[in-house]
Amino acid sequence: MPHIIFVATDIFGQKLNYELEFPAQPSVMELLNHVESVFSAEQSMRKPGGAPPYKVSKLNVVDEATEGWVEVVNQSQLKKYCQVYAFQPHSTQATESQGHIPTPIRPRHLQVATGGGMHSASPIMAAAGSRGPSVQSYGQAVPVIQSGPPAHLPPVVVPPVAVSSGLAQVKLLPADASHDEKVRAAFEGLDANANQVIEAEELKRGFQMFGIDFSHATTEDLFRKADIDRDGVINFAEWQRFCELYPTLLDSLYYRLKSHWEITAATMDLEQFASHRAALEEAERNSKNEYDRTQIEADEAERRLLDLERAASDTSAKQRAAEENARESMRDVERSQQNRQARERALAAEKERERQAHLASQHSARDLDTAQRKLATTQSNMAEVEALERRLQGQLAEALREIQRLKAVSDQNAADVAAASDRHNRVLSEMPTRAVEECTAALAQAEQDCVVVENRQRELDSVAQAHAAAVADVMRAQEEGIRQASALRDRQEPARNRWAESQLQLENFNRQLAEREDVVNKEINEKRLMYSQEKALVEQEVKLREQRESLEEKEGALRSAHSTFFQPQKVIYH
Repeated sequence: MPHIIFVATDIFGQKLNYELEFPAQPSVMELLNHVESVFSAEQSMRKPGGAPPYKVSKLNVVDEATEGWVEVVNQSQLKKYCQVYAFQPHSTQATESQGHIPTPIRPRHLQVATGGGMHSASPIMAAAGSRGPSVQSYGQAVPVIQSGPPAHLPPVVVPPVAVSSGLAQVKLLPADASHDEKVRAAFEGLDANANQVIEAEELKRGFQMFGIDFSHATTEDLFRKADIDRDGVINFAEWQRFCELYPTLLDSLYYRLKSHWEITAATMDLEQFASHRAALEEAERNSKNEYDRTQIEADEAERRLLDLERAASDTSAKQRAAEENARESMRDVERSQQNRQARERALAAEKERERQAHLASQHSARDLDTAQRKLATTQSNMAEVEALERRLQGQLAEALREIQRLKAVSDQNAADVAAASDRHNRVLSEMPTRAVEECTAALAQAEQDCVVVENRQRELDSVAQAHAAAVADVMRAQEEGIRQASALRDRQEPARNRWAESQLQLENFNRQLAEREDVVNKEINEKRLMYSQEKALVEQEVKLREQRESLEEKEGALRSAHSTFFQPQKVIYH
């Protein structure tokens, strides 16, 4: 909030009181430099090129405790809205004298802010603000000075008017003012250029500004009646006499001036109040933008979280599929190992059968050899017997019997040889000549299948591990997403609350502003109604004054005629 100080001084014999604004409480040197800068600019405006720089010799301030003037020696004396008087070094061009200190206004070379933007204060309004009721006079008794901004009427809304911000600090006119106070206030209110006289154009503009709609002829007639010495202006003495003749008009001017200042102060206060709307609207927009941003971030986080959940689900499914494939591959490894073991057992069995068949073949070969030896022995014996038969013809019967027996034995041996040969051939035919090679090839194929399955198992294990790592990464990302979403939700709730609070504040502000508008509009309408009723009284007073003056003129003429009629006539003798 700005730090405002009222500084008064004397410029070319006229008291000025300016409202100076600082961003914070100034030091004595900062105040002195700013005062010299502002009043130097004022001197240059009043006398361009012919005014020396404005200098300050000392600063006095109103002390709230003693209600008197004291010299400014430290920063703590420069409180908000304090009244300071700046003394210039004594010279022929700068002299100080006791006098009325006017109401503070903004420096003329600055602009004031209103509801419609930046406007310069109008001459009449600036004069009305600068020539209001006195705050104090330097060197005289000092009234109680407020330490803060003066209280105003309830803030209301009127059409934007370009006014000086000093009016917001005006001490409003009392409702029970004396006749002399009314005369002084009305005179200063009409004296727009502050030259201590009222000109005809000032009187006309003043009547128009205060809503007294006299005709041009009536205004000129009233000015002529007030301008007794016919110098073209109304001085204060002439204005006092004029107000004695028109008390109702004086009351109307005074209370309209009072109402004008009250409405102006209420307008300034309302504009200051309404100026907060932009800040509230900006705060509401910022709160909404923050909430929308957090909502977008939360939606984005939710979307990322859903994507992570889908990725986790897909990765989990892939992991389950990989684990199932690994288990199936393990079962294939087990089956291939079982197949290899079965092939190994089959190979061992075939080798055992081959060994048994080989042993049987050896046994049958030995039996065949034995039978063949027996056959050879028998044949040898038969040859010997036949030789013996040839030698022993004599022993024919016995030899025949022996021959028969040997033939029988020989047949039996031949049958045994045939049977042994059959058995040997049968064993040879039944012997598995290629079973071992086939079993060996099958075993080699089974071992190769085992190697392939084991390699595939290792690949599936690495894939399963990769999927497990991916699942772990996705789960960590999902946990991080959940944490971020929770943090965003935690941020979103205060943002939503701030937005709702700013909306509520804006609604309350608009409602209060509307209420104040209704109050001031009602007050303005009441004053307009009062002005319309008062207008008839003022016009009646003017007409009655004209009639009275006309009657007084007639009475004067009659008195003159009467005195002339009854005056003794001189007899002239010849």
